[in-house]
Amino acid sequence: MTVSRVLITTTALAAATALTLSGCTSATDDAKQQSGQAAAKLAGSTEFNDAKLGELAGKIKQAVQAKGAGGVRVAMVINSPSAYWTEGRTGMENAAKELGVQANFQAPAGGDLSAQLSILDTLRSDKVDGYTVSAVDPKAVVGPVGAAQKAGIGVVAIDSPLSGTPDPVTYLGTPNTDAGQKAGESMKTLLGGSGKVAILTGSLTAANATQRIAGFKKAIEGSGIQVVDTLNDDSDPSKALSNAQTVLQANPDLAGIYTVWSYDGPAAGQAVKAAGKAGAVKVVADDAEPKTVEFVRDGVVQAMVLQRPYQQGYLGVYLLTALKVLGKDATDQLLRPYLAEKDGVSTLSSGIGLVTGDNLQTYLDDLKKLGVTQ
Repeated sequence: MTVSRVLITTTALAAATALTLSGCTSATDDAKQQSGQAAAKLAGSTEFNDAKLGELAGKIKQAVQAKGAGGVRVAMVINSPSAYWTEGRTGMENAAKELGVQANFQAPAGGDLSAQLSILDTLRSDKVDGYTVSAVDPKAVVGPVGAAQKAGIGVVAIDSPLSGTPDPVTYLGTPNTDAGQKAGESMKTLLGGSGKVAILTGSLTAANATQRIAGFKKAIEGSGIQVVDTLNDDSDPSKALSNAQTVLQANPDLAGIYTVWSYDGPAAGQAVKAAGKAGAVKVVADDAEPKTVEFVRDGVVQAMVLQRPYQQGYLGVYLLTALKVLGKDATDQLLRPYLAEKDGVSTLSSGIGLVTGDNLQTYLDDLKKLGVTQ
């Protein structure tokens, strides 16, 4: 009996001590623990398609330098002035230095469509040699892009593909349906195959958004995961935060959030953390905004499904320079082995990365090597 009492007392003391120690952990520590247990099941990757694209860049550089690229002027036109594009701008600047060409970075204020259309018209009037463009609305830019093509200006789509133009436009970027599927598969793993999720997006018309959402939904087909709401913020980060707060309040049993545009990740992370649900509500975010990176480090966001905006800026300049110096036929011949049909368009894939807390530092170290800081 004495021995039994000692064992019981010791067990009770150990349990009490464990509870006391548990109560001393911070909310961030709890989030890291919950996030780490789930995210550890995800196999992260930071290879993207850098090896193949580096090979292609080398071939273009050799061919272009043989003819000379002096005086070539190109531009990179993005869809919204978010931190996401810092990486792409660095890529653009690095490529311009390597090739000895002029490159201009253009961002429409507030992601405004009319501002982007004005930028495209000005570039045509200025007779630049080519531009890459991430369209605010793909259908709306078909006219300006067609006018540019007729004027002999090279055009490459980045981030979001373009269709319906007079001449087919190569898409340089992540196959968006594949990226959405990667996000859906990650969410299935994190939730164990069941639970209610919401989607936050900056557009319901842009091809990159619609394709990612379609891919996400395809990945969760047949599982116990249910999409309870898809909220559009119309490229407004403050509305994204409001949407995240609203969906959490409306669905107390919400298990996960998938964020489609770059600033949606920080919005979801902020809302989840403020609601005291960090680690409990799983967040899978497209893109690596600095705040999203911080949330991954803290365990508030469990995974980032990443494009390679650096390559969209870097190789974009190479492709535009090739179109001007080598001509379309020669450029197409160089590109052909690297292209694939994805989402109905000819795609030069920049690859897909999956970053969790486990491989976050590897990803950040790789960016530093490219001259990108977070």
